[in-house]
Amino acid sequence: MGCIYAKRRKEALRKGLDITSNSHRKKTYLKNTNQCDGSPQQARGLTEPAPEFTDRQRELVVQTWGIIQEDMARVGVVMFMKLFETHPDVQDVFMPFKGQSKEDLKHSSQLKAHALRVMNTVEKCLGRMNEPAKLQEMLHDLGTRHVMYSAKVDYIDLIGPQFIWAIQSSIGDQWTPEVEQAWSDLFKLISHYMKAAMVF
Repeated sequence: MGCIYAKRRKEALRKGLDITSNSHRKKTYLKNTNQCDGSPQQARGLTEPAPEFTDRQRELVVQTWGIIQEDMARVGVVMFMKLFETHPDVQDVFMPFKGQSKEDLKHSSQLKAHALRVMNTVEKCLGRMNEPAKLQEMLHDLGTRHVMYSAKVDYIDLIGPQFIWAIQSSIGDQWTPEVEQAWSDLFKLISHYMKAAMVF
């Protein structure tokens, strides 16, 4: 029965249907403590305001992103290698990477392709910073897709620290506590919107 429910849930998510209507089956990872006032944020399941991300932080992130772009694939692979090293359970969620050795992963074309997709998502986020509604919609859709992949909501918060660890060496002398905080706050914002969609 659980398998049938999971299949129906995934089909409903693909079609963009509301899957929270069956209250007896609703499993909420984020508590909804506020009454819905009809705002776009609450309509998407957001009960807390988005983390602050200032214009100065955006400037720092965009500036350092220019350096990271020069070797996006390598940085992305380093990020995932670190993630799998510090959280081996996360590697098992990715079927193509499950059980692979560190050496195999380093040379995996699938890992490189996935890492590039993640890096491209970061780039899209930066491109939508002046359009908060589009940024929120994109990250909401991404969070919804991660539900279909059976990703745990807790995993979303793991990417930011691993990304920051991976980019430090690329940024070199331009790496400062202010730059680190800017990237950290960007990933808090990304996580906020993605996790809001991971409600079923």
